[in-house]
Amino acid sequence: MITRTLDELRTPDERAQLFTPYGLGVSHILTPESALAHQHAMLDGTDLVDEVAESTRLRFERVRTLYLRGVLDYESFTVADDDARLVVEHALRDRFMAFYRHRIVLVNTSSGRKRTKQVDSFEKVRATFTRRNSQWKLQLTTGGVLDEFNGMLNDLWNWARAEGLLPGQRTRSMQLVQVALRNAVAHPSGYHLGTPVDAARVIHDLAEIINCLWGARTPGGRLHPAPVHRSVQLIVWDHTGRVKIGDVSSVPTEDMAIDATCLVVRAQVDDRDELLGFDPRFETTRYPVELLWGPGTAEQARAWVQAHRPEDDEVDTLDRHFVIRRHGDRVGPPRSTAVTAGLPSDQRAGTWFLVKADDPLSAFNHIRNQTDATSACTNTEPCRNCPAHTLIEGDWDTILHYATQAGLDTRPADPAHIRVPLPLPPWPGS
Repeated sequence: MITRTLDELRTPDERAQLFTPYGLGVSHILTPESALAHQHAMLDGTDLVDEVAESTRLRFERVRTLYLRGVLDYESFTVADDDARLVVEHALRDRFMAFYRHRIVLVNTSSGRKRTKQVDSFEKVRATFTRRNSQWKLQLTTGGVLDEFNGMLNDLWNWARAEGLLPGQRTRSMQLVQVALRNAVAHPSGYHLGTPVDAARVIHDLAEIINCLWGARTPGGRLHPAPVHRSVQLIVWDHTGRVKIGDVSSVPTEDMAIDATCLVVRAQVDDRDELLGFDPRFETTRYPVELLWGPGTAEQARAWVQAHRPEDDEVDTLDRHFVIRRHGDRVGPPRSTAVTAGLPSDQRAGTWFLVKADDPLSAFNHIRNQTDATSACTNTEPCRNCPAHTLIEGDWDTILHYATQAGLDTRPADPAHIRVPLPLPPWPGS
């Protein structure tokens, strides 16, 4: 029998003291008090919103408490990591019950008949969708039905996405991995030991998933980020290759050549280098960029801003729509539906794809991969190989008709044929 004294249980674990804000300590380790403070800081930003169900909140708090106890017992970090992967299923079950208010609508696929069933527990939900009741499907609030649902984790995740509770193609593509990791915890095949860094990441992800299920996206989140703020920016460049980007009133243009070109855009500005190479005809930036005015001179740009006073806004960065053309062996850059609608007739040939993805590069790679016979990317369903989903494939008219029916912007747009230059590399020896 293993016995430990009370003093031993109170003694900090030196392995936890090696983890510092600056990385692993070698010549110096944290004091017990500093180690605890550091692990508290590692959990900053993991609070749940008030709307979360109480039982999910209690299980989540238990995970965070286990994590902090890792300062006294290093094994607790791994226990917290493992338990966090199990809480995901608990949260999805709680959200399912709250979302339908304990009343689900079933549709008979043979007769079309509907019936409403009161379910007081999730066990009754699972019992409803047994094989002997396979003709009865769950009706979604969006109007459709969920073809496959057995109440297990993978189907719960599919349900949450179908109801729009967990947006994002990148996280969709991670779903099978998340299920496999949860199964590895539920059915372990051996001993493992993680780190507080691993556990903190899983807890952050768990908090983000739970909050998103209850309608709160995380600003700057890794999985389900909130819409980003966009501000009005001036982009100016001249024939020397110099490019300046910033607030319209603060960008100095006096030292630019007289032939300097200006654009006024609305963009997320945490990384202004994203705007280098910006072309309003194509979708090439990580976050959506809107051309407001231009091209023209700096004086004209400032006059336009003064007259129109464009305001900042927020834009969602998940589940964006991109139109891509494949003409022969060439795959073109992504476009918006509006720009696609405005293309002249001599640029409409080829096979077109309407792709849902979180960024243009993912959409482009998804279509380009299909030119390779060995690629696993497909257009028949949400791609299991990458974070993209081809909604429809066809000619130009087919794509625009589908986009219109889906409520996307198909008002023809013909933006300026202009591109912000990439900065020239420095001369050797400069």
